[in-house]
Order: sequence, then structure tokens, then C-alpha cells
Amino acid sequence: MNSPWRTHLAYRIGCLFVLIEIGHLLRSPRAFAVRPFVTDDARIVYKGQIETESFAGVTMVRGNKPTVEARSLQGLSLTDRFEFIGGGFGFTYQDGHARPLDMLVQPKYVVYRSFGAIPSISVAAAQLFPLSGNKQHWDSYTMAHISWFLFTPQESSDPYDNDLAIHINFGTKNRYNAGPTTFQSKFYWAAGFEVITFSRELRFLGEVFNGDPFGFEEKFPAFQTGFRWYKTPNVQLDLVFRGIRDTTEDVRLAAGGGGAAASWNYTIQTGLRVLFDAF
Repeated sequence: MNSPWRTHLAYRIGCLFVLIEIGHLLRSPRAFAVRPFVTDDARIVYKGQIETESFAGVTMVRGNKPTVEARSLQGLSLTDRFEFIGGGFGFTYQDGHARPLDMLVQPKYVVYRSFGAIPSISVAAAQLFPLSGNKQHWDSYTMAHISWFLFTPQESSDPYDNDLAIHINFGTKNRYNAGPTTFQSKFYWAAGFEVITFSRELRFLGEVFNGDPFGFEEKFPAFQTGFRWYKTPNVQLDLVFRGIRDTTEDVRLAAGGGGAAASWNYTIQTGLRVLFDAF
């Protein structure tokens, strides 16, 4: 008999390939996510390119010492439609203790590419591999990305060098608990934008989301805002401020232990995204 884990994994993979097959009926495209911002866009890097997204930050946690986190993700675009993202190499450090972050594997596929009023669409499914903490918790997510890339200057050589870009994500965050065996799934959503400021190199970004998809417990309300220095299409630098609800109080209340009203954790992050031509 199949285990619940295998059943749900097969279901998620099946859903992804159904969306891929739908994509074959549409036209060809491209796509990519730029951490530390959470909302993904309906793009991938160009075929044959490797991208690396590295980001680090400090989180102020109520009642605890600050937490330092650093992480790096890598992606390779194998075709004009398909990108494979992996890694998550990183750690958190708090009060003299360091622990590794979960590893990530995520295929991403662009279903439809468009500029203007008709949006671009991509889909992704990811599995997180626990390296610390409760290693019986295996988290994953599946989602769709919808993006509007608007007002590209005629003189620009990059079709994604837009005056305004708007992104919407929706899907599910999932957790498989190996002991006792349980499976949880909850709806996920995110919405964000990127807009040119007084200079084409400096962009302002903002987003709200139902918790980071990397963290199953995280939930709404959560937001990020900041600036992106768009040096070239292959190099971007971000400075980000995040606010997210502290879920530890929710856990304490659910366990029947009193607790104060829900508080917020705030994070300052920087991120660097670089692209290389591999083949």
C-alpha cells in the first residue's frame, strides 16, 4: 500500500506535469525569482545561463537576541521554458549557536510569455530537505505565478527592463510529518510590484504574502519593501525591510499556555543576484 507521503508527492508531481502539458498548447517564454523578495515572477533566466541569488540579514526577535541568516540559491535554465533551482546553502546564527538551513529543489516552467496587458504565467513545485530542527518535518510547496511586465522603453535591449511589473502568486504550502504520519496543506498567496524611481537603475519594490513559502508555519500578515539597484540585466543588488508575524505565540496559545498578543519580527536583508553564461 502506498504511504500518504508517496500519494501526495505523486499528486503534486502530476499537477505540475498537467500544467506543463497545457503550456505546450501555448507559446514559448522565460522566468526567475529574485530573493530576498518572496513574490516570484513568471520568468526564467535565458537558456544556458546560471543564476546565483545570495542574501543575508538580521532579524530582531521579541524577547530574544537578534538572529543572523545567510542563504544562497542557484539556478540553471536548461531550455527556453524550464529552469532548475537548487541549493539553499546557508545557516542561521543566534546567541552563539549556528544551524544549517533546509536544502531546496525546485523545477520551474514557463507556461506563457507576454508583455503588456496579457500576463505571463509560470508554475513551480519545490521540496525542502530538513538539515536541522525537527527532521521529521518535510515541507514543500506548489504554486503558479502571474506577472504583468508593463511599459518597456523602446530603446531598451532587455524586454524585462520595465517601468512597472506586477506579480501574483498562489498555490499551497505542505508539510509531511514522518512521526506520527500526517500531511497538512494550506493555501498560499503573494502579491508584489516593482517600479522605476527617478533613475532606471533604482527601483522600488513592495509585497505582501501569506508567510514565506520556505516556512510552513509562517502566515499572513507578512510584508517586505525595499530598493533594487539594477546595475545590468545580469547584476542586481537589493536592500529589503521585512515585517512578519511571530508564530511562536500562536503555537503557545494552541498548546493551551496563555501568552501575550501576537508580536512582529523585523528583518533587514541585502541580496545579490548574478547571472553567468554557462553554455
